[in-house]
Amino acid sequence: MLDDTDLRRKVIRAVHKTPGVGHPGQWNTLEQVQRDFWWLVMAKFVKGFVDGCIPCQQSKVNTHPTKTPIQPLQPTPNSFLFQTCTMDLITDLPECDGMDSILVVVDHSSMKRVIFTPCMKKSDAMEIAELLIQHLYKRFGLPDHIISDRDPRFAAEVFQEMGKKLSIRHSMSMAFHPQTDGETEQVNQEIKVYLHIFCSKEQTRWKEYLLLAEFAHNNRTHSVLKNSPFFMMMGYHPRAIPTVFEWTNIPSVEEHLQELKRVRKETKSLLELAQQKMLRREKRELETYNVSQKVWLEGKNLTIGYLTKKLAPKQEGPFEILEVLGPVTYQLKLPHQWKIHPVFHAALLMPFKETEAYGPSFMEPPPDLIEGFKEYKVEAIIGHRPKK
Repeated sequence: MLDDTDLRRKVIRAVHKTPGVGHPGQWNTLEQVQRDFWWLVMAKFVKGFVDGCIPCQQSKVNTHPTKTPIQPLQPTPNSFLFQTCTMDLITDLPECDGMDSILVVVDHSSMKRVIFTPCMKKSDAMEIAELLIQHLYKRFGLPDHIISDRDPRFAAEVFQEMGKKLSIRHSMSMAFHPQTDGETEQVNQEIKVYLHIFCSKEQTRWKEYLLLAEFAHNNRTHSVLKNSPFFMMMGYHPRAIPTVFEWTNIPSVEEHLQELKRVRKETKSLLELAQQKMLRREKRELETYNVSQKVWLEGKNLTIGYLTKKLAPKQEGPFEILEVLGPVTYQLKLPHQWKIHPVFHAALLMPFKETEAYGPSFMEPPPDLIEGFKEYKVEAIIGHRPKK
């Protein structure tokens, strides 16, 4: 074939995009084109075309997701109990005494104690704040820092204003990225397993077992700390079942205090060691993006107006990066009708590729997000009345 870029591009497009061929990968496209055509450095040109193909980028499964290093929450040395804590809601449980949800609060100091509080799914921001005062403040005082997901109650203006007046720093996770608070997610799974075991046959009794679930967690040896939250706070393990012997070895007060200091010092070292292990296990080469660069956004968490998600594109966009907020957090320029938080973790992004072989990219506008309402498109204006 002649050395004509536009002609070569038309040939590959005709082969690659026809339904009978169906947007195959690089090597299958090359094999199909080679059946009837040939030119120098053909494989490189075909590869560049397929890399830049918009439908392929948007619809195919990303087999090489963005590699981002894990960012573990930094433990605060010598912090007080619940000085830094996380909170989350487990909802849609069988109704029990008017309650159908659980407010989970996890201590992020070196003790890892938890508080489980029954509540209602319809509880508003003020009611959640009242639960924190009743079950957290009266026992442990005000926290310095609360971490939560982007639940509307936690993001509500009244909740944010309360935090400001009480000098509580509130951090919320990125959209569609529950790994921001992996420890609380793990505690949530532990509660669900506990209630599955003890309440599967009498599901409306879950509230009765919730206090026992909290006790069991706080009295259980932590896999990293090698001690239970109760022992690190009080220096002994509360009895879960009656003992069959008498305990007579009562240490002096000084020995008791020294033992507590030793345990807490070891706990701090174990937390640092666990964090280093986590970083080594998840050590990855960081793929970074720049301001004004275009990226695809993973579409599985977006409620888009497609008939079924099974046949919907895997990625939406591309969208321009407006700001780099951190090593793995980016603010995107989303359509104004998409009323979602525009900050995303790098794991949900994929670089948008434009190649010389594919040529100019003409993108369709992104679809509207649907929020339980029918969306209509105006086909024609058949009449109007001007305002005076």
